[in-house]
Amino acid sequence: MSDVNKFEEYKCFVEDTAKLSERRQTVTNIYITVNSLILGAVSFLIKDAVSGQWWGLVLALPLMVGGIAICRFWEQLLVKYKRLVGLRLDTLRHLEDLPEMAGSVRMYHVEDAIYPRDEEGRMIPGKELNFSDMEKKLPTLFLILYAIYVAGTVLVMIGMGVAALVRFIAGLA
Repeated sequence: MSDVNKFEEYKCFVEDTAKLSERRQTVTNIYITVNSLILGAVSFLIKDAVSGQWWGLVLALPLMVGGIAICRFWEQLLVKYKRLVGLRLDTLRHLEDLPEMAGSVRMYHVEDAIYPRDEEGRMIPGKELNFSDMEKKLPTLFLILYAIYVAGTVLVMIGMGVAALVRFIAGLA
């Protein structure tokens, strides 16, 4: 017979899962802040380019590439956190099924109403309220913004190059 008190073990897992979820939220907040700062700096640099200061465009491109890389790291971290939290939730569900937990509220089973599971007990992505799936869309949103910024920057640079070429040719005539 095990000397481990299953209820105490359950409480430890609940606390650990809550801390892990808080860390994931902190990571998301940090990445939102970093991406917002990068996009703000890029906007400032591009704004200067409109007044003919092309160097802002040149400085903006590496910032955008860095922002794209940061979003990719963020996506990877969210996937890892989702797996870790999922593992803990599965363990909590298992602990709730133990005979020692009979008579207690099986909260992680009750939550199946908002987090539907398939026949094998795995959560069904995209069904009902799944914060992890919604949170994972944030890096994608920033990636789309970076793509728009990169495309706009390249188009402005091409436009500036064409304008300079036209002025050069006009100067030859």
